[in-house]
Amino acid sequence: MKKASPTALGLFLVVGLAFAVGGVILFSSGTLFHPLQRSILYFDGSLKGLNPGAPVKFRGVTIGKVEQVLIRHNQASDDFSMPVIIAIDKKLAQSKSDENLQIGSQARLDLLIRRGFRGRLDAESLVTGVLYVDLEVVPDAPPPVFHQLTPKDHEIPTMPSQVQQLLANLDRLDLPGISAKLNSLLARLDTSLSQFNIPQINAGMTNLLGAADQLITTPDLTNTIKSARQALGHAQALLERIDGRVDPLAASVTNTLSDAQQTLADLRRGLQNLSGLLGSDASFRSDLPQALEQLGNASRAIADLAEFLQRNPDALVTGRKTPKDQP
Repeated sequence: MKKASPTALGLFLVVGLAFAVGGVILFSSGTLFHPLQRSILYFDGSLKGLNPGAPVKFRGVTIGKVEQVLIRHNQASDDFSMPVIIAIDKKLAQSKSDENLQIGSQARLDLLIRRGFRGRLDAESLVTGVLYVDLEVVPDAPPPVFHQLTPKDHEIPTMPSQVQQLLANLDRLDLPGISAKLNSLLARLDTSLSQFNIPQINAGMTNLLGAADQLITTPDLTNTIKSARQALGHAQALLERIDGRVDPLAASVTNTLSDAQQTLADLRRGLQNLSGLLGSDASFRSDLPQALEQLGNASRAIADLAEFLQRNPDALVTGRKTPKDQP
């Protein structure tokens, strides 16, 4: 029986060990069954809290991980943005959609970028400060900025995260100046308040309210208001009574005057008839014209008085107003 060659045995062990190590590396990386799409992003802010292996999410859904966090890579000398290389798990991302996502297609990526596809940093927790890369389609996103000198990798443009914007705004705040102004304002307010004699103001307000209460509840004021109400009531009743009697009284007086006017007219006609019957030599025939003229004047006066009372029935109570002197 031939003895095994030590050389062949050693070579077999080396090859077997190499295959074992390669298999471990291959299966542990998961690249055999999970093809990856690598892309690069450039961030302007600090990458503190972002480490290799951090998740890459699309609107909160994990679709990959961060592979490398670099200082510089394929960018201009005056460009100080920080590059980050991410790996999107194509199979994982496709498993979360019922449509073909076309991951890895430059045409598809360009279309998404025109629609606002951007990457930004977000915090897993504000307490721990651990960051991850969040991919999202942002409406009205700022124009994309690319940093690669030579397009080697798929580049996804970035925009500041809400946390970064907040920190940038806080950095621009003049906190010492604001603090000084607040201290000055509080000092002036304290000085102004110290000038008020609060006890005296309180005492004055108490006295004023007490006097007002005493005035309102005093019997004299109450009786005066009551008497005024009674006087107004009596005056209103009197006016109603006068208003109710003036018109009937005026109507009665007018009717009486009309009857008197009619009587005088009848008397005048009778005298005229009598004048016609008397002879020309009667002794009192010469007095009849004068009597008839007086009766006519009386009749006209009564007619004028009746017309005046019809226009001014209140004149029976108030009297006839004297006309103003003409200039």
